[in-house]
Amino acid sequence: TQQEIEDAVAIIVAADKQVEMDRFDGKHVIQVPVADAIRKPEQLIERALKQDASIYRASGGNRSYASKERTGFYKHLMNGVSNMLPFVVGGGILIAISFIFGIKAFDPNDPSFHPIAKALMDIGGGSAFALMIPVLAGFIAMSIADRPGFAPGMVGGFMAANGGAGFLGGLIAGFLAGYLVVGLKKWFSRLPQSLEGIKPVLLYPLFG
Repeated sequence: TQQEIEDAVAIIVAADKQVEMDRFDGKHVIQVPVADAIRKPEQLIERALKQDASIYRASGGNRSYASKERTGFYKHLMNGVSNMLPFVVGGGILIAISFIFGIKAFDPNDPSFHPIAKALMDIGGGSAFALMIPVLAGFIAMSIADRPGFAPGMVGGFMAANGGAGFLGGLIAGFLAGYLVVGLKKWFSRLPQSLEGIKPVLLYPLFG
């Protein structure tokens, strides 16, 4: 809760995906991968009690905390994978359930055809699985460049999926979109302050 944050000596964020950080503004924040919190919790708590961490400063929704811990390729990848997993799990189970009616029961041209099997296959395989790569790329890009990277990442992932580039293509699209938007942020920082409001809704998605 907000009160618990205010009362805290320091904040430990143990995560392998992007976490909303602005609520920790002004607090000593330690960012580590989940594995570190599992392996050495005592050391982290001691660091927190000693306030051995930088003070996080929110900046208009953008993360300004410069973490000394691992925040590169692995963290961005895990952010994409963790958000993709529900589509994999949900879609896979629906496909498996459709097989109860017969391995080819989803095919209208097969003698074992069943409309429920086709519906389950369309939802699981045709929809959920179709979104896996765009979601992977979108959240990788979002991890790198925050929200401005999401739309370019999703579109890049969708292009990769439709172009037959597969999982690897989605990874490349996500990282490419994320770092491209990071570059656009630096470039557009030269623009007048009056244009600040249109950057997230027009400039970043258009040029990204």
